[in-house]
Amino acid sequence: LALSLRGQEQEAVEGFETALRLDPALFEVHYFYARHCFVRGQLERAIDFYERAMRVRPEDFQSPLLVAQIYDDLGRPDEARASRLRGISMAEQHLRLNPDDTRAMYMAANGMAALGQNQSAREWVERALAMRPEDAMLLYNAGCIYSLLGLPEPALACLEKAVQRGLTQRGWYEHDSNLNALREHPRFQALLRQLP
Repeated sequence: LALSLRGQEQEAVEGFETALRLDPALFEVHYFYARHCFVRGQLERAIDFYERAMRVRPEDFQSPLLVAQIYDDLGRPDEARASRLRGISMAEQHLRLNPDDTRAMYMAANGMAALGQNQSAREWVERALAMRPEDAMLLYNAGCIYSLLGLPEPALACLEKAVQRGLTQRGWYEHDSNLNALREHPRFQALLRQLP
């Protein structure tokens, strides 16, 4: 994962493959390998690893919500919808036991926004932001949610703060279809120019 985050592609792949050989039942290797593939635009491979992660840890809310976006990107809306509904349900169950888990809140909010549940999505993401307003990953995801909701100003403000707080992995900004509504906006273009 560290190699992936540093952009050391070959070394990261070798590390993920070694981890798979050592422990094919390790959730984290499938989950983070999927994220690695997504950032590099390898969508089919990302789907494969997210699906493996779901088999290894069926109670996880993250993988179904993340893979749903890729299903949509590849023109598989029925699978996307089913995966989002599953992920939201699991996030709600998780939050009953962990009511302060902002990741569960914003990931479920993203799924809600993609399903057109706009009011709920906005309430959930704003609750998460109220709890952790400086969290770079939360800010990035809030930007995605606001973009899906058709709210470019709060979306761009969140993304700018995410970059200021260190979330500068270019691949997310370039490949995340949640941000498609912002691509031509001058502020988004300026943001991309800031990234390494």
